[in-house]
Order: sequence, then structure tokens, then C-alpha cells
Amino acid sequence: MIAAAFKSKGKKKMKRSELIYTMSFDLNWFTHEGSKKVVEEAEKEGLLAGDDELQPTFDLDEVELTDFKPDLSELLSRSVTDRIIEEIAVKLKKDGREVVSMVNRKQEELGGIISFPVAALIVAKEVGINIAPYIEEVEREVFQ
Repeated sequence: MIAAAFKSKGKKKMKRSELIYTMSFDLNWFTHEGSKKVVEEAEKEGLLAGDDELQPTFDLDEVELTDFKPDLSELLSRSVTDRIIEEIAVKLKKDGREVVSMVNRKQEELGGIISFPVAALIVAKEVGINIAPYIEEVEREVFQ
């Protein structure tokens, strides 16, 4: 998966946010949260190195890809955060990428001390969305 994402962009290094974006929006493989989990797991497994700018720890040229598609069960999963982002996007008539950027900015404004799902809740509340249906699910996701 990691090799396919880098090869799709023709790059040897990518910012963490670009890699996540590539897997979730460009390649449409996973939800935003699912892509973040894939990147985190790849780092744990030693497949990626770097801080904000990541690069594979293996030679991309040695990986041969033919009709690569990730596990469909992952594609079909939608986290609560993805549903919040979708609702914000519909309300504001923006695409998901713009909303993800808004949530990232909110996270940065608050000093990075809150998780992405919590920042998404805050943005949703700020734009007038009733967040009550999401609170318990976000709490479970954040504290699991």
C-alpha cells in the first residue's frame, strides 16, 4: 500500500498529510481516519521513516505493483470523523479536502492538544451542526 501511494505520486518523500490525503482522496482507498491508521501502522512496522516528511525505508523501485487494490473491508468502513467531515462539507458546499484542511487548521489553532476527531466536532459546532449525535462515538474513538 505504501509503495503504491508513493508511486502514484512519483515521489520518494511526502509530507505525512500528503500521504494520508493521497490514500484517502486521490486513490480513494480509505477514509481519512483509515489512511491515518495505515500510516501510523506503517511507521510502527518500520516501513516509513521521518517526522513530518516521510519516506519508505525500502527501495520503491524494487516493488512491483500489478492491479493493486487494498482490502475492500477497509474501503467500506467509515469512521465517525468521516461522517462529521461529510456533514460539514454538505452544509458548507465544500469538498472533503477543504473541510479536512479546516479541521487541521482548528487543531493547529488549539496548539495540537486535541485529536482530529475532536477538532472536527468543534468545526461542526462552529458551522451550526448539531454535534450531539456524534459525541459518544467520538469519545469512544478517542479513548479506545
